[in-house]
Amino acid sequence: MLHIPFYKNLQDDSHCFQACLKMLLKYTFPEEKYSYAELDALTSHGPGHWTWNTAGLLFLAKKGFEGVNIENFDYRQFAEFGKEYLRMIWTEDIFEAQKRHSDFEQERILAGKFMKQKRIRHMRRPTTFSEIEKYFREGYIVLVTLNALAFEEREGYSPHIVLLTHIDRDSVTFHDPGLPPHAGRRVSRKLFQKALYSPYKEIASLIALRHKDLVKKQGIKEIEHATGGR
Repeated sequence: MLHIPFYKNLQDDSHCFQACLKMLLKYTFPEEKYSYAELDALTSHGPGHWTWNTAGLLFLAKKGFEGVNIENFDYRQFAEFGKEYLRMIWTEDIFEAQKRHSDFEQERILAGKFMKQKRIRHMRRPTTFSEIEKYFREGYIVLVTLNALAFEEREGYSPHIVLLTHIDRDSVTFHDPGLPPHAGRRVSRKLFQKALYSPYKEIASLIALRHKDLVKKQGIKEIEHATGGR
């Protein structure tokens, strides 16, 4: 069980990614404080807009985090072709909805920068539940995008990002920033996978991160433990 501080989404229901970053940062850097206004700036999140991952991941890479972003999206193609790439992969209704809530040109530029950095590797494909479990057990902090409507047995798609705190043989526990907020939400593995793969498996994605300095400290502790604290 990861004892990660919990923060909830704001009442506008558009800050689940920022809330997860706030949890991640507080867990890694307990002395540091980040307001939602600061996190909005760091993630290039504007009023009325949805949050894309790239600005936040660029910030985390600069902070010394390493890991992977597994997502069935071609950031290189997007950086080169912009809206034309989006029109090829999205239906017209999805494209128009994203257009209303995104700055495509800003995101195109960020995509190019993201593909040039080396700390957080992008893997262009869907993820799997077994892969999520693997990264979690290897000591990564794992953020997963789920379909929130699947928990309510409703049709449609409402992407929502959560932060994992525990996985066992029967269930998955995660911090759900909401709305409504739910610290340490526990669901069956079957229901979690339903939310991960809904409405289709190709959209399943994860972000797995760990800080380079903490990895080194953990390695030193393991060596000391194995040698009797030399």
